[in-house]
Amino acid sequence: RLSPRLLSLVAQADTAPRNSRYDGQAAVLGWPLQERLLSLRNLLVGAGAIGCEMLKNWAMMGVGCGPDGSVVVTDPDTIEKSNLNRQFLFRPWNVSQAKSETAAAAIKEMNPSAQVAAKLDRLGADTEDIFDDTFWEGLHGVCNALDNVQARLYVDQRCVYYQKSLLEPGT
Repeated sequence: RLSPRLLSLVAQADTAPRNSRYDGQAAVLGWPLQERLLSLRNLLVGAGAIGCEMLKNWAMMGVGCGPDGSVVVTDPDTIEKSNLNRQFLFRPWNVSQAKSETAAAAIKEMNPSAQVAAKLDRLGADTEDIFDDTFWEGLHGVCNALDNVQARLYVDQRCVYYQKSLLEPGT
């Protein structure tokens, strides 16, 4: 049995079902927090193994899936046969296709409300005209799914400069 104090953290009225795919999550977190998740504007850097997992988790949670939300995933790489055993959004017929575009399409099938945009650009000093001030200032947060230290450090520097939260799940 939950204590009354714990139950009071989320008002019962804020957890009532709305016949939504997010009813179960809102029953725990409350609709005010669920609505904030739907409105997030996040950047995911990398669409490999970790990036695919993050995209899937975000889509299932509703991150960026509301009318004001969005997720931008960027990765300049293409899918190789060796990716298929650990990057579950990709299928054999996707070999040689762009990782970010293929992952975004798979996520939109999982959650048609997903507001996900794919880019093929590497983040770096040479793409600051693409990932400019307006782009960074419009974000709520960033997640790295990168496999090299130099790229991680660059994204970290940008997040510090623009005062954006950075989730770093890399191994």
